[in-house]
Amino acid sequence: MIESMLGGTWIDPEYYGASIQLRNDDTQAVSLPVEPITSGVVVVTFASIDVGAVAPAIIANAGGGSPVVGALPATDPTWTAGGAVDNGDGTVSYTLVFAGSVAGQGVTHVTFGILGSSPLHSGITVEVRATGDPTDGTTSSRTVTLF
Repeated sequence: MIESMLGGTWIDPEYYGASIQLRNDDTQAVSLPVEPITSGVVVVTFASIDVGAVAPAIIANAGGGSPVVGALPATDPTWTAGGAVDNGDGTVSYTLVFAGSVAGQGVTHVTFGILGSSPLHSGITVEVRATGDPTDGTTSSRTVTLF
């Protein structure tokens, strides 16, 4: 389940920066602890007018050579950027992929940047959808405003 999403100052002013915290909160489990989530996908959708060239998200704060964005939480290093797709309906979707292990009631963070228009727009609406495996069949979604 998407527990929180924060916008923040990105190290490069051409990128929208955000961090999502996800919790393994399987409310359909017959007993606790719930099964660990071992893979997941987050899809972040922007209006096409708010993005620049369609390019994959950049994962931040994951160690190694990933960019450091001090205003946002650390990324679990098992997150990677999937593709970016123009949906043909005035929106662009960015995929973030998780391949780790989140125990019942545990959390994982992904901090990322998405190339924006120049200059960046303010007060834009972003839709976030998350699924994990194993799943209880639900998709967690949230609409947020990035400033």
